[in-house]
Amino acid sequence: MNVKKVLWLWILLTFCGLLYAQMDNETCMECHSDPELTRVVNDTVEVSLFVDSAHLQGSVHADFQCTDCHAVSEDHPDDVPLGEPTCANCHDDVYEEYEQSIHGLGRKQGIQIAATCWDCHGTHNIRSAVDSSSKVYGKNLLKTCASCHSNTEVMRQFGHKRMDPVELYAESVHGRIFAEDPEANVASCITCHGSHDIKPAIDPNSNLSELNIPETCGTCHDAEAEEYTQSIHWISLKRGHHESPNCTDCHGEHNIQSYTNGSPFEHPELEATKVCAGCHSSERLMERFGLDYRRFESYFRTYHGLAVLKGSPRAATCTSCHETHSIRDSHDTLATTNPKNLVNTCSQCHSNVTPEFAQIEVHPIGLKDRNYIAYLLRAFYKWMIFIVIGGMILHNLLIVVYHIRQKRRAKKYSELVPRFQTFEVYQHLLLILSFGTLVVTGFALKFPDAYWVRALYGMGMDEVIRSTLHRIAAIIMLVISLIQAGYFIFSRKGRAEIMALMPTRKDLTDFWQNMKFHLGLSKEKPKYDRFDYTEKAEYLALIWGVIIMGATGFMLWFPEFFARFLPNWFFEAAEIVHYYEAWLASLAILVWHWFFVIYHPDVYPMNVTWVDGKISLEELKHHHPLEYERIIKERKEKYNKKAIKKNDS
Repeated sequence: MNVKKVLWLWILLTFCGLLYAQMDNETCMECHSDPELTRVVNDTVEVSLFVDSAHLQGSVHADFQCTDCHAVSEDHPDDVPLGEPTCANCHDDVYEEYEQSIHGLGRKQGIQIAATCWDCHGTHNIRSAVDSSSKVYGKNLLKTCASCHSNTEVMRQFGHKRMDPVELYAESVHGRIFAEDPEANVASCITCHGSHDIKPAIDPNSNLSELNIPETCGTCHDAEAEEYTQSIHWISLKRGHHESPNCTDCHGEHNIQSYTNGSPFEHPELEATKVCAGCHSSERLMERFGLDYRRFESYFRTYHGLAVLKGSPRAATCTSCHETHSIRDSHDTLATTNPKNLVNTCSQCHSNVTPEFAQIEVHPIGLKDRNYIAYLLRAFYKWMIFIVIGGMILHNLLIVVYHIRQKRRAKKYSELVPRFQTFEVYQHLLLILSFGTLVVTGFALKFPDAYWVRALYGMGMDEVIRSTLHRIAAIIMLVISLIQAGYFIFSRKGRAEIMALMPTRKDLTDFWQNMKFHLGLSKEKPKYDRFDYTEKAEYLALIWGVIIMGATGFMLWFPEFFARFLPNWFFEAAEIVHYYEAWLASLAILVWHWFFVIYHPDVYPMNVTWVDGKISLEELKHHHPLEYERIIKERKEKYNKKAIKKNDS
């Protein structure tokens, strides 16, 4: 056969092939050009089978025939569904990588939501990866990955309930650069995870395997990666200690922040130090490596640590002394913390550093074994503080008690009038005891690590005793409150008392006049009746506090009972109210009540009326002039009636 005939035969076969392809595509489109063509999958989901031929225009597969990707059976379309399209016919090498990826393995395991080729690249409108309209082009890549990885329903199936890696990436230093310039040479999803061969982190061949992460990050940060591979962390990690940190353990994964910009901590200087604390302050973790977890806590007792906590940009942090990436064991002669190198390390901040200066302990623990003289001095001063300050307190307390007794004696020679009922005096004493017990036992629960709480627990007050005392005190306060309420309701004198405690317009004018007097704007003091505005405010606040604390306290005491009637959010709200109302009440007693009954210049060292419920006529005249005038008036009227009656007889 001559060349001319062969050429004509080749042209004929090519023309027939093209004609067949055209006819084949036209045959498919006879049905698939119908926008209403659908198929029901699994008897529940209806999917569209419509193909818009316009999507193929501009696609890299524009010249392909349908059967190049879709396998068609002889009896199609007679209710025989097609299998999934395959890309392996042309992209066999890439498809082999995909099949070993986390997405491909997921599909093999029957996870239908695992990403396929067309999920990432598109279907009939596939564009070249360098085409700006492609789904895998740089500026579009985040949106493509987000279609699954920002879908909470999808991510929840893989154990990620709230994490959105794409959103976190957008907030990172990489994401911010990418947002400003999508064409910038900055790490994106495929830079770290790969493209077709994405593998789970537990796979030794994964880019994100703990031993491969330094190499992955080193794609851009080669100098830092090289330094890290000289560190004790890397050596330990290679030895199989999975707790040893790599790049992502310190810098994060998706939400990687710049050290100086957008730091998640209050002060950038604290960032490295707080990151180091995650491991080096863990007692269990440090025990595995033969390190002392207290060394980190001790750092914050030094000037360096205290200055860092205050946000000083000049104070030495962990990385100032140990370096950032090439952290070495102190026995390594190249380590900045090796005794031979300490002078140079300290000289970074300090001038005229001597070897003796460099030996000063920057992680001061074990004082007794390390510096016995300093240990004795510390013990000496602790005892000195206890003896000297304790003696001062005892000395001054004796003086205060003497003056209180003198004030009590002086009352014996004064004309006294009753201010409170006898039972109210005992009520007040029980109120002091119950309130004090509630405060101590309540805050002991909230602050278990406080020094005074540890001291109480050391004396035998365990949780059972604490909770029991708290509830007994609550019952006592409730009982005396109910007795007082009964007195106010069922006693004529009690009703008069509660009416006298009600706020009036005069309280506002008294407040304003009192402020003007103490600011030197007026020479006239306000004239108070039986209760002034400070006493009214305090007593009404007490009623409010008992109601609020009682209601929330019983909800927390018997949650099973109240859960029958209240929504579950109510209990968390009750706990918050109970806690902060306790703070409010405690501070009000210290700041308001104690001032007016102890520290006020007119009553210091103490108003002793609470002891017997009586007040001298002179004190009444000074503090409650209107009530004093009323008593004097009543006495005169009573005297006049007696005088008239006597004259009549």
